[in-house]
Amino acid sequence: MKTLHNTKNCNYRRFLHKLLKHGRISGRFYKFLCRNFPYSLTYRGVTANVNEVINGRSKEDWVMQIMKTNEDHKSQIEKQKSLMKSNIECRKKIGWKQIN
Repeated sequence: MKTLHNTKNCNYRRFLHKLLKHGRISGRFYKFLCRNFPYSLTYRGVTANVNEVINGRSKEDWVMQIMKTNEDHKSQIEKQKSLMKSNIECRKKIGWKQIN
């Protein structure tokens, strides 16, 4: 799914991109977060899990599996997907340029 934000207009995404470049998180984990949370990466569950991965308390694969299966995270993912879909529809209606 395309995202509203990129590294130029989202501070947390910029922070994650720096972690990716320094090798603290993998590209797979970064891509998972950006695709599944397109509207807002500052959801508390995401920041808490990213901090655990950075500090070495959790593995990325384990965190991704929890975010895919846990009901709270699943509902947040669905909520953000619906927000993104409605945002794209509104932009098309008013004639804005495509995202990204």
